[in-house]
Amino acid sequence: MHKDDQMTPKERAFALFAGKPVDRMPIKLFSPYIGMNFGASYQDAFVEAKSRAHWLIESYKRFGQDGLSVNYRIDGIPVAFGAASTYDAFGIPIIKESVLENIGNVDQLDLEKLRFENDHNAQVAFDAVRYIQDELNDEIFTGVGLMGPFTTAANLAGTEKILRAMRKDKENLHKLLDFAADATIEVGRKFVENKIGIGLAEPTASLLSPKQFREFVIPYYVKVMDKWKEWGSRGSGFHICGDTTKLLETFPEMGIRGISIDSSVDIAYAKETVGDKLSIMGNVSPMEILNGTPESIEQAVIDCFRKCWDNPRGFTIAPGCDIPVTASLENIDAYMHAARKCAKYPVQPSNWE
Repeated sequence: MHKDDQMTPKERAFALFAGKPVDRMPIKLFSPYIGMNFGASYQDAFVEAKSRAHWLIESYKRFGQDGLSVNYRIDGIPVAFGAASTYDAFGIPIIKESVLENIGNVDQLDLEKLRFENDHNAQVAFDAVRYIQDELNDEIFTGVGLMGPFTTAANLAGTEKILRAMRKDKENLHKLLDFAADATIEVGRKFVENKIGIGLAEPTASLLSPKQFREFVIPYYVKVMDKWKEWGSRGSGFHICGDTTKLLETFPEMGIRGISIDSSVDIAYAKETVGDKLSIMGNVSPMEILNGTPESIEQAVIDCFRKCWDNPRGFTIAPGCDIPVTASLENIDAYMHAARKCAKYPVQPSNWE
């Protein structure tokens, strides 16, 4: 448990679920490559299960955030099918060449490669979760992050091909999306069966219109959730990068309880648009945490609380997306310090005014 807290994350979560007082409300910190913030290389921070777990544990010991997430890899499914990838300076994997030259060739991909016993990336992620749970005596919820079907389809075939197919080849695109949903389901199987929470992200879907989102994203998200729920899942967290202001109206149609939104969305508008239907998580700018001062970071946190603390369905402070791997530990400290101050239970304007 962090020195500035009176409860562990699990104690806090269980107390909130039972309607009991807590020391503070949950604080999220999205940092799948956190080892690089501590100065480790990408290889040392992320590639092996023990090292990936080690740096997430170190981040929890320093920051005391609520919840840890072991990233399966943005490029995990394409890599399982033979794609080569690299990563950029921010630690984000980049696929060098798409697996599918033609989206109509999805039948060439063998889902067996994503069975847990064949999928090295899933094995690494699963082992990392277990290492964390053992090391921290299971005092914090530790989950895994996957890409959703639409983004997976784009990673398999290339974003340009996917966007073009929405107009010129819907039949084959729906076939690919259906396969991508099956692939997502299969990767999640081992985690769901072991009661490990899953968060889904759809960064590529932020490019769509509401009509396109309803046709090409929601049905396949629902397919994944329905299958996982058959296996015992209670649902999945959902994050979508970019400016999704125009898509806000569609999110309640997904059957989700909450949405994590990027900092490019006005969180006050999000509350006004969907706050009576969804809990909202967000949305301090990761670039502010990267480039800001303790004072400006605190102001960014306060701004989020001021706009959304009274959201009817609940509010959780969080960065708008992953914190850049070049952000200093001191700036992350500043974010957590400001968030603790504002999130003190009961949350009220006197916490920050």
